[in-house]
Amino acid sequence: MTLQLWQALLAAELNPIKGRVLLRELGPIRNAGIQELLASTHLTPAERKRVQSTSLEAVNEAEKRGVRVVSFGEYPEVLRAWNDNPLALFVDGDWSSAARPTIGIVGTRGATAYGKAVATKFAEAFARAGVTVVSGGAIGIDAAAHKGAISAGGQTIAVMAGGIDRLYPAQHRGLFQQIRESGCLVSQFACGTKPEYFRFLIRNHLVAALSQVLVVVEAPERSGAMSTAFRANELGRHVFVVPANIENVNFRGSHSLIRDGATLVDHPAQVLEELGVELPELVPAETPVNPIAARIIKVLSTDPLPTELIVERSGCPMSDVLSELTMLELDGRIIREPSGYILKP
Repeated sequence: MTLQLWQALLAAELNPIKGRVLLRELGPIRNAGIQELLASTHLTPAERKRVQSTSLEAVNEAEKRGVRVVSFGEYPEVLRAWNDNPLALFVDGDWSSAARPTIGIVGTRGATAYGKAVATKFAEAFARAGVTVVSGGAIGIDAAAHKGAISAGGQTIAVMAGGIDRLYPAQHRGLFQQIRESGCLVSQFACGTKPEYFRFLIRNHLVAALSQVLVVVEAPERSGAMSTAFRANELGRHVFVVPANIENVNFRGSHSLIRDGATLVDHPAQVLEELGVELPELVPAETPVNPIAARIIKVLSTDPLPTELIVERSGCPMSDVLSELTMLELDGRIIREPSGYILKP
């Protein structure tokens, strides 16, 4: 079946049942082209219009860059088990990354430094264990998860909310290129499709379906991460949630998931155990800290602490504290937030 015909089929945005009926109808003539698709009596006027307006130039350009289509026969078992799985997916990169054990990591775009640090830490651990990290390519938690997997030399999949050639957000072009080289970009939409609001919800469903296990790092009550968690629960996936300060509104959705039965998690090994995967032992070679730095570390936690209070509680001079805070941040031991400093989780 030609890439152009798949482009037209995905452009129609058919429900899965109708799409499979149409595929069976096209079976004997799949090499005939788009006109046979347009002649089908199964298409509504709106669906036919979407097919007619799709950009063949967009898919031709994508094909030149190495984008290809995978359909049901190449789906991993976790995706085959979803009754509403897409007719096909456009893939840019190494699709074999989907055949490995997969863990989804999701959370808010407006993530705290703590949330991004946790997402990075978990993704690094999963990657070291040979697990592919799945997320949505957005700013915040998604980006931290992808970067964590890449930094550990692992594989990651970004599920797009528009066409695979419509990279969103644009500021992640560099990151998307790294993802192509360390896994793949995936889209169930025709090339050239704009990433409109309702497609983000569809994207979230695919993130859940591609993930054997889902980890929610930081989710407000009304957020895309919550919709992904609900879908994962419907699919029978085990949902893990990272807790945080109960007063932080960014974690109220997360905590509600725990109240509703999701599993609280505070270490990557607890998630990997669900997949029967062991976390390789890693002994970090940390640089010894001097006495002043040690006193600063002792007063910090995962709750932001302003510089003035660090000075007061550590009993160290302001000039020394400022100098050591800079060095500790450069060493990756602490994280600076707008309201102060926290220990790296």
